[in-house]
Amino acid sequence: MNDLLSGEGNLTIVSGSTLNNLGTMVILGNLTNNGTPALGIGTFKFVGTSSQSVGGTNTFQNLEINNPAGVTIDGPAQVNGTLTLSNGLVSLGNNVLQLGAAANVAGSADAGKMVVASGTGQMRKQFSGNGSFTFPVGDNTGIAEYSPVTLNFTAGSYSSDNWAGVNLTNAPYPGSETSYLNRYWNVSSNGITGFSCNAQFNYVSPADVTGTESDIYCVKVDPLEIYDNADVVLHRLTANGLSSFGIFTGKLGFRKLNLSSVFLEGFYTGSSTMMQAQQKFPDDSWGPYWTDGSVDHISVVLHAPTDYSTVVYASTNVPLSSTGTATVTIPGAYNGSYYMTIKQRNHLETVSALPLSFAGSTINYAFDSFSQAYDGNMTQVLETDGETLSPPLIFGGDINQDGEVESDDINAVGNDAADYVMGFVPTDIVPDAMVESADINVVGNNAALYVFAHIPM
Repeated sequence: MNDLLSGEGNLTIVSGSTLNNLGTMVILGNLTNNGTPALGIGTFKFVGTSSQSVGGTNTFQNLEINNPAGVTIDGPAQVNGTLTLSNGLVSLGNNVLQLGAAANVAGSADAGKMVVASGTGQMRKQFSGNGSFTFPVGDNTGIAEYSPVTLNFTAGSYSSDNWAGVNLTNAPYPGSETSYLNRYWNVSSNGITGFSCNAQFNYVSPADVTGTESDIYCVKVDPLEIYDNADVVLHRLTANGLSSFGIFTGKLGFRKLNLSSVFLEGFYTGSSTMMQAQQKFPDDSWGPYWTDGSVDHISVVLHAPTDYSTVVYASTNVPLSSTGTATVTIPGAYNGSYYMTIKQRNHLETVSALPLSFAGSTINYAFDSFSQAYDGNMTQVLETDGETLSPPLIFGGDINQDGEVESDDINAVGNDAADYVMGFVPTDIVPDAMVESADINVVGNNAALYVFAHIPM
């Protein structure tokens, strides 16, 4: 079929039949293909005035949508040449519209001419190699909104059946609070390995924005990764250097702070491990105080870099593992540099050596040398072999948390030891649930050394 052909009715290709379109076929009704999927190298133009549908399995060379009432894709469809969006919405529902490796999109997509990919179906694109493609997608939830996604692959291996796909939801991602987008995108891929991809997600402002737009970050939700701050001029999120896909949204993201080598002097048992804080139960049995497996809980506090007295953010009840690790989630709005302080109920406040940058999505910090603590204010003890020294330890004995180990702390521990106090109490520095000589030794030695908290002035 080489010439322009049009008709007012529906076109049905019956089972076992083949339609080989070599020209341009204008469709005013519905297309249902129960025959061979391949439809030739010509162009199909949908130009009806009421809603049209494309059923069955179809492989178009060129497909043009020019129907203000829209076209619904009711089965798998592929375009290997040009998809032209002249007018109207292409609704996918639960179906896939895939563009081949050499395919492109023509027309200026907007809220009146785009692919509606807000169901479980996806718009997909095959890639022949590194390159960029903009998915002209959006939703028609209440009102049509255009929110395209651009994927720019800068590295990767591409199998012959590869694709990257996008769909979206016009709603806040569950758990979003304070400042966030009322929209999220699901990006997936097949047959693309070892890739690096830069992604951009456009949203509608102010309709998609709740709270303060400048506080919103591009967030990959699982596993949590935080990328750039929202572009409040172009109303766009950016995530560069992706090596995997998932669900992306805009929200007041959380940064992950990974702490290591946080060893408490009183808890230290040797070989870079600590004992769990114990408690005495009513039946006179003994066991760990914390049921989460931690040795104790700490607080992590961020302070302004030019004024330590200004607390910027504090996270309390952070579990500390027996190997000195802890993970803290920090709201994404805190993206500057801050002094970081470790606090614990009977050990000395200990500060990072310098302000720590929170510009990235993941921040790692280890108190594994004296140079990592402000003024090197940590201590060491002999390991169980009696020869080697332990890693740096946070000083124990600040019972009243006034920033120094002195007579008040000695008196508190001494009085509780004389009274045979047992249980999870601040005076139990060596946390075996008994206030005794071991605790007295820690507080006494550190008081004799005039130990106090070293903090930036």
